[in-house]
Amino acid sequence: MKLHLLLAALFAFLVITGLTASPAKAAAIDHTDYEGKGKIEVNFDTKVTYKNLKVTVKTADGKKMKIKIVEKDDDDLTFKIKNYKAGTKYTYTIKGVYTCGESTSKKLTGKIKIPKAAGGLPLKEIEYEAKDKEVEIEFDCRVDWKNPKVTITHGSKNYVRKITEKDKDGIEVKVKKLKSGKVYHYTITGISKKGSGKWTTVSGTFRA
Repeated sequence: MKLHLLLAALFAFLVITGLTASPAKAAAIDHTDYEGKGKIEVNFDTKVTYKNLKVTVKTADGKKMKIKIVEKDDDDLTFKIKNYKAGTKYTYTIKGVYTCGESTSKKLTGKIKIPKAAGGLPLKEIEYEAKDKEVEIEFDCRVDWKNPKVTITHGSKNYVRKITEKDKDGIEVKVKKLKSGKVYHYTITGISKKGSGKWTTVSGTFRA
């Protein structure tokens, strides 16, 4: 009887002091970023370890793509899709990712769309920074500039105030306030793939 009371008291003590902590949850995907040149970075919501890691990438019609794991970090994983196509959406599956200190894991899945090429130039990403009212357009290759001009429109209105920066792989413009969720059309003149000497105009759309 005394032993029974002692065990009950010990259990109550463990509950009160929080020593009966529940197991940590399995790692999950926080977000996925396209890093250019077919490289995909998957960010996890916790610190992780790896065991028998396997990454599978498929197209919408089920075609399996060849991939190469580029880097394994404690909170993200980077892999490269070989022979990828711009404008294509891929589904990836990851096995063998564990929350630090845990011995069980679950299969993780996600999707990523590689941006379309614009005017013959592969596009990396377009990002609108609402706080600074700036739009950054990055290409997946090095480029040259010759008196560039940028317009960002919705209907007949042009939202570009001025070009603030241009470098080897992109251009940044100051804009009037864009409305979140609305689709805008962009056009860039005076650009070419580095060393080609073929000046072109690139255009497309993005969602603010």
